[in-house]
Amino acid sequence: MESGKSTARTARSVDNNNVASWWEDTSGNGFTCDVLVVGAGLAGLATALQLSRDQVRVALVDAHPSEEAKRSAFQGGGTLLTPTNVLWARRMGLYKSLSGDPSSSREPDFEALSSPALITNGKVQQGVAASSGANSNSLGWLKAEVEGRKNYAGDEFAYLSLSQSFIEDQILERIRSSRFVKVLWNHAFEGLAGDGEAGGATALVSSPTASMQVRCKYVVGCDGRSSKVRETCFNGDRIEGYEWKEHKGVMLHMMCECQVKWGLERKSYRLEQKSLNGFGPTIGGGAAMPVPGSDNSLYRLSVNAPFTMWGSNMECMEPPPLSLLQKQLKPKLPKGTELADPKWSRYYRMNHFISSAFWASGRVFLVGEAAHAHPPVGILPMNAALEDADNLSWKLSMAVKLGLREGEDGVLASYEEERKPRAEAVRKSIAGYFSDLMQGKLSPIRYAHNDCGLFATYPESRLIVRSNREQKYLVKAGEIAPNVRELFLTNTMKKTTLGEILTSSNKHKIFCFCSDWPVKMDSPYNDSEPSHSGMSFSLGESAEKENCGEKAVKSPRPSVEKMTWDKIQHSVEFMLGKEFVLQCEFYILHTTSKIAHMDGLDYQLIRDPVHVVDAKSQFMLEYFGSDDCLAGVMVRPDMRVGAIGEFPDFLEDLGHYHHQSGVGPAPVHEKK
Repeated sequence: MESGKSTARTARSVDNNNVASWWEDTSGNGFTCDVLVVGAGLAGLATALQLSRDQVRVALVDAHPSEEAKRSAFQGGGTLLTPTNVLWARRMGLYKSLSGDPSSSREPDFEALSSPALITNGKVQQGVAASSGANSNSLGWLKAEVEGRKNYAGDEFAYLSLSQSFIEDQILERIRSSRFVKVLWNHAFEGLAGDGEAGGATALVSSPTASMQVRCKYVVGCDGRSSKVRETCFNGDRIEGYEWKEHKGVMLHMMCECQVKWGLERKSYRLEQKSLNGFGPTIGGGAAMPVPGSDNSLYRLSVNAPFTMWGSNMECMEPPPLSLLQKQLKPKLPKGTELADPKWSRYYRMNHFISSAFWASGRVFLVGEAAHAHPPVGILPMNAALEDADNLSWKLSMAVKLGLREGEDGVLASYEEERKPRAEAVRKSIAGYFSDLMQGKLSPIRYAHNDCGLFATYPESRLIVRSNREQKYLVKAGEIAPNVRELFLTNTMKKTTLGEILTSSNKHKIFCFCSDWPVKMDSPYNDSEPSHSGMSFSLGESAEKENCGEKAVKSPRPSVEKMTWDKIQHSVEFMLGKEFVLQCEFYILHTTSKIAHMDGLDYQLIRDPVHVVDAKSQFMLEYFGSDDCLAGVMVRPDMRVGAIGEFPDFLEDLGHYHHQSGVGPAPVHEKK
């Protein structure tokens, strides 16, 4: 990986009343932006949407002549949003339009998605299911896992069945109305011209009639398997030929979308062909999956190509004709099945490609299939691309808004640290699934558990801070934050859930668990306050000095002092610094609804907190397994736990998180 040296940048603000002015370029040969996104596929659109919601200025370029041309050229794509990306859709404001469309449906049965019905030699096998493993002996084990460990149920965490093209259309609709995104169709990325001002980049972009320069801070390559960004900026890390030259002889497959006329229930099927009238070994296979939409006869079919074609170069072949597909599928489909009106067809192999690096020179990134390409099967490829875009977008937003400290790039480096292992996990899951399937030892519930994304944990990175006491907590840093029910917001006087809080914005959210009374110790309610025994700590004198304008010196070890909620938040803000704090939301949790007036606080706070009543201490019990410790949790914009722990150690973890991020000025306690 080529990390490059970053230069210091200052935070910038956007004039919302004159956003169009940021496109102006006095040279007359281009324009400026914060982030150049190359490729208007799902990954590029998702990246542009998320950045624009954070008011980051985005130029989105795509080589297709027009939006209509791109839509007509689209083939395949995913058909299921995992529960993890359903949460992403909620955060992006897409969920209502996606789930409310007649072409979409909720799929709550995780295991069935990994274990389609079996058709052998044209006959539907009744009551035949692959082994589900030891854990499945308990009825509803996976459902219990979701509800027990993540505290979601029913439609809250179901898969969403819909076409990838529909998701892209919904994102495009929002991008068209955004003042922060400029979409340039019929423009191709040619490469970088060199460093721009303040460590930015100058990208060369061309159309059939002209060439221009785009001055930006970062470039994001979302331009697919044959990525021009990867070719020009990643030392020749090329994918060309991987489908054939390096894997000649690997089984060749065919895929198409067409109308299937048969009398079977509309659902997914696994196709199998055995010799000796079904009693011999398997000699061929395939799949039939319904395509979301109004046409109930439309299916996506896949089947192996004739053995004599396995050594062919796909790049030199025309798409497979319907006659060849029919010939290969006929022994596997029920008698009398008709195939008609193919929408598209293609060849593919079960090969994977993962780029050696996901970012280069500190300012160029690869997302989606530009970074890792997988066979066009299953639910993982599309969802992995969305997770890439989500992971990178909020980090770019912070880097643009706060600037990077000189020589620091932690928030950006963490993208590769977190997403490259997940790309490898996708490869292993797809390869493992089909290997187990062919050997007859498939465990659907295991793949359903892993592929839904709810239980996937990021490895330790610069933005995943693991506490020394983590083993005693029920929730670990790096995992998707579990939901908590029956919370009460005192600012709106409404009931809510933690999931609703986390999907309400793309900010870091810091939750501090306080005593029963959210008031300072010398409040008028002091006589009736419950005991704060055991709920005490302090940063020492440094925070007090900083508050008074004196030079701060970090205390070597906390001293004992009674703590109130305002003191807790003040200490958290002190560790993070003002600029970082302004990108956060603070929530103070209490177990009583007797919320006192907050006038006359001992400490001036940067952000007004939201006081939350958790009468049953569910948050503490779900995360820490106890309701009697003074603790905190930081949840990142992607809903993953960035840090979790008890005070005062939690403060040190937050300081480490901010230091490792490298964004914004260093807090007072870090300065020499």
